[in-house]
Amino acid sequence: RLVPTLLAGEALGGAAAVLVAAGGMHTVVVTRQGALWVWGRGLYGQLGLGDEGNRLAPERVGSEESFGGSHVITAHCGLNHTLAITKDGALWTFGIGTDGALDHTGRNNRLVPT
Repeated sequence: RLVPTLLAGEALGGAAAVLVAAGGMHTVVVTRQGALWVWGRGLYGQLGLGDEGNRLAPERVGSEESFGGSHVITAHCGLNHTLAITKDGALWTFGIGTDGALDHTGRNNRLVPT
């Protein structure tokens, strides 16, 4: 689209967005209720949906259990990875694992918040 377009409220489960972040070709939104919604390119698992597929419309990343039972309060994107911080202070990462981007042992991609 070449002009700003309002995302319908039901696209995020009827929740209000409080934060948006964009990576190389993916977008994430944190809602007032602490849910994380994602869409765009998922080639390396950066959408956190358990696969490497692309999404044309927002999808919620799991449920509260996906983030240790805590609400997401902020999120940030790299080119091909995503980071989320929860209310309890935990840092969750997913996407491409090369060059230490996820700060996990090894260089494996993570397809879900880890």
